[in-house]
Amino acid sequence: MAKIIPFRGIRYNLSGANRLARVMAPPYDVISTEQKGQLKAADPHNVIRLIIGNPSYEAHKPSDYLAAKKFFDDWRGKGVLKRDEEPSLYIYQQAFALRGKNFHRTGFIALSQLTPFGNRKGGILAHEHTLSGPKADRLKLMKACHANFSSIFSLYPDKGGVGEVLKKITGRKADMSVGYPKDVHNQVWRVSDPKAVKEIQGRIKNATLFIADGHHRYETALAYQDLCSQWAKGHLGSRPFDYVQMMFVAMEDPGLVILPTHRMLPKRHVSSPSLLLSRLSSLGEVHEYKGNSNGLAPWQWMEKLGKKEPTIGLSFDGKKLYALQFSKSVVKSPLLKDVSDAQKKLDVTLLHRLILEPFFGITKEKVEHEIAFTSKAEEAVERLRTGEFAATFFLNPTRIEQLREVALKQERMPQKSTYFYPKLVTGLVFNDLDSF
Repeated sequence: MAKIIPFRGIRYNLSGANRLARVMAPPYDVISTEQKGQLKAADPHNVIRLIIGNPSYEAHKPSDYLAAKKFFDDWRGKGVLKRDEEPSLYIYQQAFALRGKNFHRTGFIALSQLTPFGNRKGGILAHEHTLSGPKADRLKLMKACHANFSSIFSLYPDKGGVGEVLKKITGRKADMSVGYPKDVHNQVWRVSDPKAVKEIQGRIKNATLFIADGHHRYETALAYQDLCSQWAKGHLGSRPFDYVQMMFVAMEDPGLVILPTHRMLPKRHVSSPSLLLSRLSSLGEVHEYKGNSNGLAPWQWMEKLGKKEPTIGLSFDGKKLYALQFSKSVVKSPLLKDVSDAQKKLDVTLLHRLILEPFFGITKEKVEHEIAFTSKAEEAVERLRTGEFAATFFLNPTRIEQLREVALKQERMPQKSTYFYPKLVTGLVFNDLDSF
């Protein structure tokens, strides 16, 4: 059973939607070095100065975390950031367009009591592997600033009808409206009425939560809780650091979109494209995309093949596209003996277990140093054409039901198996970990 409580959010005390847009940022782990500079230049109070950004967390110095603390303290002291007087829930809706369709994704931000993954009683489950480096980086920031600067993104099956309550609230004028990025309209409604808060809490209290995005930050929050518990008084659930800021979205939400994350391989891994194609043919049938004469765009072609059997795409030059449609017999491979039937249906698991690990020696511990990722197929194609990478494996998106099935088995998919679009904006609301 998930325990969810309202909190006194810390928000920017700035007027004007345009000014607010200048202080927002994407999540720390998708910010490039170039974008980090752009965010800093956008506004002296941009949230990048608090979250630091993650172009290379290994390059972060102790002074970076101390600087984040100084900015946070200064902005609160000067009134740039102001804490709400009443504990509240923050209804958060993002409106966006994708492939010619308009979407609205609606959820709410609150505090969720921390519980280790896999604790059925706590009801919070993970679906992706994590890496030690990003967790160490975020823990240093949390220890310096004693705050959550962004929300963990979680999903829940809406059996209690939370969506009905949220729909009534979003019918009125929003308390905050921000266009960031330019193609995403973000709106926030603050709910402090105890009756409304209690109704939402009651409707979601029996739900199992599935982490969609933020596995590293959730595990970091658990580590921070362990550290603070060594000296702090009070019982579990009575201390601010027993909770983490979280965004809750129903699995049934019509605006819930998952994009694939494609894998780009450096040149050192591919000496002969023809040899690699030959090796891949031992795992299934290799097809070549013949253009759009069949009326299908490349992603539609891959999606169609993937409906029959797990399928991955492959290109060496950004011009020719191949697809490996795995044979049914690959599920019997000894390389998959430790995973459930749910994972054996995932193209991303088959890619890592049957290709990246045995062909290239890229284990889950080496992934972050051996592979580059992007959710944008166009970017992957361009970087192939310029010769920056030797090959790219293209994936179909993981489906919500697949995520749920794997998480319920208490298994983990490879890193970056899902890309929830759009990302939650960082900068809308923060949580103080020193006091309620």
